[in-house]
Amino acid sequence: MKLTPGTNENASEKDIHTSPSGVQRWGFGSWQLWVGVLFSLGFVWLALHDVNLKETANALRRVNVLILSLAVASYVFSTIAKAVRWQLLLAVRKSPSFGRAFSVMSVGMMMNSFLPARLGDFTRAYLMGETEADSKVYVLGTIAVEKVVDMLFLLLSLMVLISQMALPEWLAGSARGLALVLVILVPCFVLLAWQRDFILRVVERTTRFVPVAWREWVVRQTSYGLASLDIVRRPRLLVGLIFWSLVIWIVSAFTNYLVFLALELVLPFWASLLLLVVLQVGLAILTLSIFAVNKDVALGYSIILYLVVYGPLVLIGGFCLWREKITWQKLDEALAILNRLGSKPR
Repeated sequence: MKLTPGTNENASEKDIHTSPSGVQRWGFGSWQLWVGVLFSLGFVWLALHDVNLKETANALRRVNVLILSLAVASYVFSTIAKAVRWQLLLAVRKSPSFGRAFSVMSVGMMMNSFLPARLGDFTRAYLMGETEADSKVYVLGTIAVEKVVDMLFLLLSLMVLISQMALPEWLAGSARGLALVLVILVPCFVLLAWQRDFILRVVERTTRFVPVAWREWVVRQTSYGLASLDIVRRPRLLVGLIFWSLVIWIVSAFTNYLVFLALELVLPFWASLLLLVVLQVGLAILTLSIFAVNKDVALGYSIILYLVVYGPLVLIGGFCLWREKITWQKLDEALAILNRLGSKPR
C-alpha cells in the first residue's frame, strides 16, 4: 500500500481495491493457511491418542445445562469487560460509544478465530479507525497497549500458579521468558509516553533531509502512535485499565471453573487459572492430566469449553457485523491492505 504524504489516511485506504491475488494471500489458496491446518490436525491427533470416545460421550451426557448456561453468560460478560477496557484506551483522544467498541471488538475476536496471525486485531483497528478515530495507527497502538497489559496479567497469573504448585518446566520456562520480555517492553512504553515531545523532535530532525510532505506524514503518524500510550500519564484512566483487566482475567478463569462444575469435576479454582494460561485445543487435555483428570473426561471438557467460547463468539460477531452494517467487502478491503503492507516492494 502506498500512502501519498499530505493526503488523508482514511481516504487513501478507501481508494484501495481488493485484488484476487491480495485476498488469496490469506484465503484458501494460501499455503501458510494449509500448513497451519496440518499442524493443528497433528496436535489434535496427539491430544486424542488413546482417548475412549465412548467415555467422552458419557461425560458429555452428564453436563449440567444450568451451570453451562452460567458459563456462557460469564464468557459474554468477559467480552463486555474487554469492550469497556478498549473504550478506556481509546478515550485518550476520542472515546467511541460502548456499542461501537463492543461491536468492533466482537467482530475482531470472531475474525481472530478464523484467520492466522491474529489478523482480527488488525481488522478491528482498521474498522475503528475508519469511523471513530483520526488514524488507524493510533487505534493499533491502543491494541498494542492492551496486549502488553494482558502479558502483565499473564505473568501475574503464572506467579500465583508457581506459589500453588510445581509447574512443568516448559511452563516455568515460559514464565521466565515472559518476565524478560516485559522487563524490556514496559519501560520502553513508559519512556515513549513520558518523552513524547522529545521523540517527536528526534523524528523531525532525522527526517529533515526528506521532502517536507513526507516528513510531515512521518511525524504525524509517529504522533498518533505515541498518543495511544498517553493513558500511562492519566492516573484515572490507568486505574480503570488495570481494574477492568483484573475483571477480565478473573471472569475468564471463572468461566473455566463453571465448566468444571458443569462436568462435575472437583478441582481447585486455581486449576481454572492454569487452563486460562495454557489453554489450546490440544493443551487442555494435557493440562487437566496434571490434576489426574481422566483423559476421556478432559476431552469432554475441551469440547464443552470450545462451544462455550466459540459459540457466543460467532453468534455475537455475526450479529455485530449485521448491526454495524459491516460488509464482507469491507473486511476483504482490510485484509487487502494488510496483504499490501506485508508484501515485498517491487
